[in-house]
Amino acid sequence: MINRIREEARFTGAVKQTMKPSRRVFMKCCTGACAAGAITRPISFQNTSVPYYKAVFDERFEDPRQFAIEARTRHIPTMAIRGDITQLFFDDLDLRWKHGPVWLTGFTTPASLFCLDLLARDRGMLLRHCDVKPRIEAALGILDRALPRRSTRVHFPESNPSDLLFWIIAPTTRASTKETANG
Repeated sequence: MINRIREEARFTGAVKQTMKPSRRVFMKCCTGACAAGAITRPISFQNTSVPYYKAVFDERFEDPRQFAIEARTRHIPTMAIRGDITQLFFDDLDLRWKHGPVWLTGFTTPASLFCLDLLARDRGMLLRHCDVKPRIEAALGILDRALPRRSTRVHFPESNPSDLLFWIIAPTTRASTKETANG
């Protein structure tokens, strides 16, 4: 009986000794956790959508009205215009842009986008995406996925003034960095 107790004591002592944490075990666990974080982070960020401040649409046309309905189902606030962005700018965007640049999307005529693009450039934003005569499904598909955060600028398309455009205006990398530093 005493020998059996001694064997159990020796066995449990060996288990206790191997379960003792050391710096080497600690470093291996930390390295493994960092590696797992590096692998899972890119996977988790692939499906994030952009937090759009507003979806601007021209209510004179059917496709933009349908786009606005779908944008609301995605919890994106909408703002209707009738070709003129003056009220939108003075009552909303100018006040918001004083706090920093934001992501905007829209389905408007080229004249409306031209004005918004010029005003947005002065506030640290650029036209990042623009489609002429888009299908609503394609425009909504773009809203559902994240745009890459690179600083390339999309050139304003040459199109018929009666064509409709789907567009995205986004903060420049420099403006985003400045907002993060001040915020």
